[in-house]
Amino acid sequence: MLDPTKHADWEIAEEAEKTMKTVYQLGEELGLEHEELLPYGHYVAKVDFAKVLERLKDRPDGKYIDVTAITPTPLGEGKSTSTMGLTQGLGKRGKNVIATIRQPSGGPTMNVKGSAAGGGLAQCIPLTPFSLGLTGDINAVMNAHNLAMVALTSRLQHEFNSSDAFLERAGLKRLNIDPRNVQMKWVIDFCAQALRNIIIGLGGRRDGFMMESGFAIAVSSEVMAILAVAKDLKDLRERMGRIVVSYDKRGKEITTEDLGVAGAMTAWMVDALKPNLLQTLEGQPVFVHAGPFANIAIGQSSIIADRVALKLADYVITESGFAADIGFE
Repeated sequence: MLDPTKHADWEIAEEAEKTMKTVYQLGEELGLEHEELLPYGHYVAKVDFAKVLERLKDRPDGKYIDVTAITPTPLGEGKSTSTMGLTQGLGKRGKNVIATIRQPSGGPTMNVKGSAAGGGLAQCIPLTPFSLGLTGDINAVMNAHNLAMVALTSRLQHEFNSSDAFLERAGLKRLNIDPRNVQMKWVIDFCAQALRNIIIGLGGRRDGFMMESGFAIAVSSEVMAILAVAKDLKDLRERMGRIVVSYDKRGKEITTEDLGVAGAMTAWMVDALKPNLLQTLEGQPVFVHAGPFANIAIGQSSIIADRVALKLADYVITESGFAADIGFE
């Protein structure tokens, strides 16, 4: 398990953090206006992408450079370091450059992969907030995802315990959810093997419907993949409503929209939709946003971060993982 007190990358990052730029300096260098920068302390900020894209809609895009791989190792190392190194190299040559990378997951960070910030003299800083939750985007994904599971399991309980007449008085239509054909699990931001397959609903009538369930890691959630590909809040809301949570007993899809929870899930994601601004060891800006797992999802940072970066910089360096047939496409 990773111990920052015994890790060379942390030592390098800690030394660089003594002289790093504040987000106010980064914002000024990028040409961001005061109300477009939303600070989380002195060295991390969110950026109001909608205001930036509207203000700079007529500015031509910069050049887009993707760092990917063909035959990744099991640990997937290399791309983040290359991305940070290339960004620092272009910055050293006086180019206006921004990197866009994913937010690391708590599971790999606390296991063998480390922080996904790069390595050695090519890293993203400040490393500790980067590695430990940042501005809470993964928490927002967890809350939105688990809200769908709460809605599903509550509906199952009510449909099992109540008559059609009772449901109708409560303003509910029977969905006939098949408890053996639920497509989602709960999510948590750890590799918790003991929770992968569990039984829920033990107890009495008020304690849910007894069924098989389990936990997946947060960044594997479809909500996280949606965060990466959504172009704005309206698009996010539409995609959120199409998530298939389960099937009914005739095999028909039951979505978050059917459960009446898609709007509330979107509400959890409003702030998470804004990209996070950090920097390299040498002071070039880095947008850190979204983090869908590459081996089961698209493995890229967000399209929103890319779009904002392309308006603010002449060169945008992004990373796609694991291999070129996933995030790169």
